[in-house]
Amino acid sequence: MFIILMCGHQTFALEIEGMRAYSNNDKTRIVIDLDEKAVYTTAYHNKDNLFIIRIKNVSEPKVAPQGVKLSNKSSVSGVTRVLDGQDVRYLFTTKSGYPPQVFTLAPRADNQNFRIVLDFVNIQRDSSPSPQKKTERAPSSSANASESLPAVHSNSSLATQERDLFIAYSTEGKDGIRSMSPSQAKEYNEKLKELRARYAKQQQEAKADEKKAKSEARNQTAGKGSDTVQDSAAPPEPVEVKSVDKPFIIAVDPGHGGKDPGAIGKHGVREKNVTLAIAKALAGYINSNKIFRAVLVRDRDVFVDLDRRSEIARKKKADILISIHADSVASSSSSARGVSVWVLSGNRAERENKKLLRDNKQNRLIGGAGEVISESEQNPYLAATILDMSSSTSRSEGYLLGNEILNSLGKFTRLRKTSPIHASLAVLKAPDIPSLLIETGFLSNSTEELQLSKPNYQKQIAYHIFKGIEEYYRKYPAKKIETRRETARRANAGSVITVKKGDSLSLIARRYGTTVAALRKTNSLKSDVLKVGQELVLPK
Repeated sequence: MFIILMCGHQTFALEIEGMRAYSNNDKTRIVIDLDEKAVYTTAYHNKDNLFIIRIKNVSEPKVAPQGVKLSNKSSVSGVTRVLDGQDVRYLFTTKSGYPPQVFTLAPRADNQNFRIVLDFVNIQRDSSPSPQKKTERAPSSSANASESLPAVHSNSSLATQERDLFIAYSTEGKDGIRSMSPSQAKEYNEKLKELRARYAKQQQEAKADEKKAKSEARNQTAGKGSDTVQDSAAPPEPVEVKSVDKPFIIAVDPGHGGKDPGAIGKHGVREKNVTLAIAKALAGYINSNKIFRAVLVRDRDVFVDLDRRSEIARKKKADILISIHADSVASSSSSARGVSVWVLSGNRAERENKKLLRDNKQNRLIGGAGEVISESEQNPYLAATILDMSSSTSRSEGYLLGNEILNSLGKFTRLRKTSPIHASLAVLKAPDIPSLLIETGFLSNSTEELQLSKPNYQKQIAYHIFKGIEEYYRKYPAKKIETRRETARRANAGSVITVKKGDSLSLIARRYGTTVAALRKTNSLKSDVLKVGQELVLPK
């Protein structure tokens, strides 16, 4: 018998970016990482214990993962990849005789892709005949009732486990319909009562564990039991100064918040609290430099939708956007640790640009890019080109900024990756603002969880991010500004203008009686994209 399901909706061809697996005593979880929500079908062949998932409309099937490394205790004995045009099929051979529980997860704010999750139970279906009647497929005698009952899995609903129990104690006919003999039905009812009792007990234990975890978290906050990790020395205290007339604006986004706690460490440390503390400290350091000014996307424990975060930065006319997060791995292992920086991938940028043009939202862009695109409505190819140039420039600047921040953080703490990582992250999708996301450590790692809960450690992270921003500004934006001023002095033009909201090269050219080509040449512009506050030298 084949059980076939179809899930998902998809507009663009997707990429399968990875496959990972882990096993414990209860289950084997296999996660397929995708850059888009997938259309997929599944089937299970009882006779061969073969589970199949077909992922449709994959952009590059040949580079999809061949399989995944499995542990010895896994209930999955093998994985095979089969290509069929633009579809990719994965064939999983199981030892248990049960199909997996399949579900999808949407991206999280900290960089996760779309995910298809397959949970295979690590128990085996007992197909031995009943001692009373060899033609029946009763799993076992009542003397071994506790051994034949499938384990209660905390990740599965009671309904799912009751379904699995029914499969284990029933016989499938040639027509695919399952039935029970009287002895099977009797034993099944006994096991069903036991399953429900064990499930209820497990729910009570889970509530007790949660209560205990909250208590431990409160003790940690009060300073009890947290002396296994010493706090860092305090960095220099920032002193706020008055900013220049047109400061370099930095939007700081504390990840998660409100109803979304983000990752939670085993000691109860919540990501949303860590990110807000680091973000506030970072804003303090930013405002201690007169050239900079910080704006916080959220300054308290509230939930802000992902799409609104870049919009808030845009309304504040931000020059860069930095999103603060803390990482976590969904695994029993807690060895993963270290800081990483993430920037937007080219594929995600291309898709977001198409959506922006399709939804006619280009007028929201900072600077003159939106107006230039609006003036190019009769030429969609020109509009797309201008937007792609703006996006490419922003992503390049984000990568440069990420490198400087990693160099600075590496002087203080461990780095997971020494270069920025490209990923499909919703919070970084603004094509007109250089954006990056900083994972400040792993809350799934006990040591880093406790470190990230310490006030001085949080301030040190903020301080070193700030020093990275300063170095980036010195190397890149400051040099560009000085180069334009020097060009004006040498040309004795005496005319340096500042780009205002709604300005574009064509508007400026008409206003000052010059041409777009002359403006490009005088200012060594590689694109027509302008930013509010940008200085331009007028041609003679």
